[in-house]
Amino acid sequence: MMAETVKFGIVGTGVGANFCANGLSMIRDSGVAELVAVTSRREERAKEFASKWKLKYWFTDHNEMIEKAPIDAVIVSIPHYMHHPISIDAMKAGKHVLVDKPMAISLKEADEMIEESKRRNVKLGVILQSRFDPTFRKVKSAVDEGRFGRMILGEAIVEWFRTQEYYDSSSWRGRWATEGGGALINQAIHTIDLLIWIMGSPKYLWAQIDTVAHKIEVEDIAVAAIRFENGALGVIQGSTATYPGLPTRLEIHGTKGTAIIEGEVLKRWSIMGEEEIIAEKSKEGLKSWARPELVPATNHASLIRDFAEAVRDDREPFVNGQEGRRSLEVIMAIYKSGRSREVVEFPLAD
Repeated sequence: MMAETVKFGIVGTGVGANFCANGLSMIRDSGVAELVAVTSRREERAKEFASKWKLKYWFTDHNEMIEKAPIDAVIVSIPHYMHHPISIDAMKAGKHVLVDKPMAISLKEADEMIEESKRRNVKLGVILQSRFDPTFRKVKSAVDEGRFGRMILGEAIVEWFRTQEYYDSSSWRGRWATEGGGALINQAIHTIDLLIWIMGSPKYLWAQIDTVAHKIEVEDIAVAAIRFENGALGVIQGSTATYPGLPTRLEIHGTKGTAIIEGEVLKRWSIMGEEEIIAEKSKEGLKSWARPELVPATNHASLIRDFAEAVRDDREPFVNGQEGRRSLEVIMAIYKSGRSREVVEFPLAD
C-alpha cells in the first residue's frame, strides 16, 4: 500500500480538463492526489493551463509528458477518437489511466484498453462523475435495499440544444470517425450510465435515431425502448436539437416508489411508508444544464479521490474500465438498432 501522493498529468486543456484540474485542486490538501503536468498540442494552451493551475511541467506531446514528467497517472480529456490510443500509450509506459467519457468510440477499443490495464497491472478508470453525486447515490442505495419494491420503469431524458456553430467550431464533432456518435455518446452518456447503474443490465432494446436540426453525420435525436434483465422497462431520449434545452431528467419507478431527478436536484421522492419529498419548481435548474461548464466540480473531486486511493490501495476504482464500458455498449446497441430498425440483444457483439 502506497502512502505517497498520486501525481497526475493531464492530456487536454478544454472544459473536461479544467473540471479535473478543479477537482484535483479541491482535494490537494488531502495529500492523496496532485496535478503536476499538462499536455496540449498547442503550446500556448499548454502554457496557459499550466499557469492557471500552477503546474510545474507542460508539454506539447503526450509521450514526452509520460516519459519526462514525475507522474503516476494520466488523465485523458481530449476528443473522443484519441481516448484509446493515448490511454494505450500511457498504460504501456506503466501509468495508471483515468479517461473521460466515452472511454472509447467502439467496444473493440474499450476492450483493448481493459485488457491492456490488466496486462500492465495498472488501474483504468472512467470519468462518469455523476455516480458520486449524493442524490443519485441515495436513489441507488434505496433501490438496492428493495425500498422501491420491484423495479418496473426507468427513464433517462436528455433534451438539450446545441447550435450549428457548436459543431462547426471543432472539426472532430458531428462525425462518426472522431466523435463516435452525437447526442447520445457526448451529451446523454452520463444519464444513460446512471439509468443502467440504478436499474441494472439491459436484456434487449429497440431504437430510432435521426438528424433533424444540424448539418452533421451523427444523430442529434434518438429514442430507445429497453427491457432490463430484471424485467423492468426503460426509455432513453437524447437530443441536441430540442430548443431551448431542458434540464436532464432521470425517473426511477418501482412498485412501491418513485424518484425523479432534474439536473442533480431531487424533484420527487415518493416511497410507500416514507416521508414524501416534492421540490418546488425552480428556474435555476436550466442554467447549469444549458451550460454544463457551470456545474461545480465536487463530483469530479470525489471520483478522482477514489481513483487515487484505488492506486494507493491497489484495488479497483469505483468506476473502472468495465463499468465505463456499460454505457458505451448501450449507446452502440442504440446505434445498431437505429440503423437496422431491429431489436438488438445484449451482450452486444461490436
